[in-house]
Amino acid sequence: MAIQRKFKVTTTITQYMWASSRDDAEKYQEELIRKGKLDIFRDGETDVKYCFAGGNNFVEAPEDISQTRNPMEEPRRGDWLEIQHGDVKACALVRRLTRRKVYYFEALSKTERSVDRDRWQRWAEQHIIHPSYDGIVPPFIVDEVIQAHEDRGMLSGFSATPDSSLILEILDKYGYVPDEYEVENGYWAEMYIDRALSERILANQDDSAVRTGTHDDPEMGDFSIGFSEELPTIDDFESKF
Repeated sequence: MAIQRKFKVTTTITQYMWASSRDDAEKYQEELIRKGKLDIFRDGETDVKYCFAGGNNFVEAPEDISQTRNPMEEPRRGDWLEIQHGDVKACALVRRLTRRKVYYFEALSKTERSVDRDRWQRWAEQHIIHPSYDGIVPPFIVDEVIQAHEDRGMLSGFSATPDSSLILEILDKYGYVPDEYEVENGYWAEMYIDRALSERILANQDDSAVRTGTHDDPEMGDFSIGFSEELPTIDDFESKF
């Protein structure tokens, strides 16, 4: 989790007018806003400053909502690295961080490893780094959820449907826990996997009438990727480049 700082955030609508009194100017401004002639989205300007005041009336902004953080320079839990060599992809998911180390889960060996921050940054610069805010769940997690549904016989038949509790259980296993904002607005990770499962269920339907009106999504080909514990580690991949 990133270090949070206090900010004073002010969104204002500035209007210049002739008026007989302050009260008249204030009342007319409110009238313009109520009638929609002034709009916070169209006419408002937002100013953000560091705030050193105390108090308890601070709201908490969702982490990375601006999607401006550079994951190479500022790694955070949930970022993941993708290294591709031929048809094999190595994925490493950041689990926690210290001042000097990045601790990550390696999908190939199914183990948690650590590396100096400098080395992680070199990996991120040389390969593909997915920030936690990019809306893509690592393929090995999607693969595990699909396999869990397959093992329970939930991907075939007319009653086939994604199991929300099972999806959330596996996401939680890898540290994907929705915050209040994500619960209120829909948890993106759950919806991402739900879409992958729905595509797999449609593909498994035998009745052509059920498939009428569906379209193939070329991007869905990346959803199910299997890994073997006998495959090389990320260190082995690095030596090939």
